[in-house]
Amino acid sequence: MSAAPNSIPTYPIRDVARLTGINPVTLRAWQRRYGLLKPARTEKGHRLYSEDDVSTIRHILHWLEQGVSIGQVKGLLDTPTPEASGSNWQQAQTQLLDSSLALNLGRLEAELLELASLYPAELVLRKVIEPWLLALAQLHRPDAQLIEQSARALLMRLLHQMLTIKSGPVIAVARVGQVREQHALLAQFELQGLECRSIDLGVLDPHTLPLAVGRLKFDALVIVLGAGLSHSWFLDAHTLLPEHCFYVGELGTLYLQQGWLNRPFSVCVSDLKREHDASFSLV
Repeated sequence: MSAAPNSIPTYPIRDVARLTGINPVTLRAWQRRYGLLKPARTEKGHRLYSEDDVSTIRHILHWLEQGVSIGQVKGLLDTPTPEASGSNWQQAQTQLLDSSLALNLGRLEAELLELASLYPAELVLRKVIEPWLLALAQLHRPDAQLIEQSARALLMRLLHQMLTIKSGPVIAVARVGQVREQHALLAQFELQGLECRSIDLGVLDPHTLPLAVGRLKFDALVIVLGAGLSHSWFLDAHTLLPEHCFYVGELGTLYLQQGWLNRPFSVCVSDLKREHDASFSLV
């Protein structure tokens, strides 16, 4: 009897990563550590996934978004009428904050690396890292500055180390206005989760960009918007920016309300993919 069409192994791991937004390292970890996936193998040992596997991955994502830990997902997938309880994300935030307050940077590093290896970049950023950074910024205690600075410095170092992808579209990331370097680095981490390579252009002067575009050879430009930009800045920059250019950042919502944005905008990189898929066709 021939296999059902949906169970026929078709997709190599890179294609599955592009279809689901889950990077290959995480897919392998889900299989190796939790037995959540059982892809077929080619004669050379390469993983091949079916439509059913892709559907399973999307079910896993559903439960992760509900706050279920990756270790609890298998039981839910095997249950006809599953019920989730508790919030893995809240627990993860608390663990990061406790390690930060204790200035236990070794434990903090291990916790961040574990999150990055087991969960999609977008979920880790939205559900854990961003709330954790906000909590650090709101500390009111004599050693608050030391705690926040040491935690942010560690995060920056780890993000640099984790930007290891060697294939895929090349996306330039730049900052304008008053915005921390950290926000551009987080955008690069999120791009890697979408199977995109990235290059950091630092603080952008649009007038110099046309001089470098031919040499940089990037497929698209993502600009992280900061405070202090004027309507004239957007008007002047529009003619200087490349065709495939996108704005991101929380502050962009304010510029959008003013009617100043003349390029596609979303708060975060993953939203660009969802909301501007026709032009942000990078995965």
